Amino acid sequence: KQWYQQQSTGAKVLSNMVKQKRKEKAGKWSVPIPQVKQMGEDEVFRVLATGKRKKKSWKRMVTKVTFVGDEFTRKPPKYERFIRPMALRFKKAHVTHPELKATFCLPMIGVKKNPNSPMYTSWVSSPRVP
Repeated sequence: KQWYQQQSTGAKVLSNMVKQKRKEKAGKWSVPIPQVKQMGEDEVFRVLATGKRKKKSWKRMVTKVTFVGDEFTRKPPKYERFIRPMALRFKKAHVTHPELKATFCLPMIGVKKNPNSPMYTSWVSSPRVP
């Protein structure tokens, strides 16, 4: 019985060590996000005039880089309020690892929300690494 208890405590210690190493590894990959400055609507969007006489102006063209997930699909152009150009849709980011002194091109999996401005909230992105 005593041998079995020693065996189980040794296994627990080993298991805890493995868990701790995993946590340390995960901590290395968290990317610090710089403070996001507030941006006005006129800086982020460009007003597009639409309609036969160019009288309607409810469409907006995004002028800043945006994060686009894998499930993103465009609405039909007629009903699309916010137009995101292909060149400004980002799915990957260059992340520099401070200890390894290396840069990796990694997929973005999350979005950092901007509390400063209500319009720019869903457009600010940040890379997070698994």
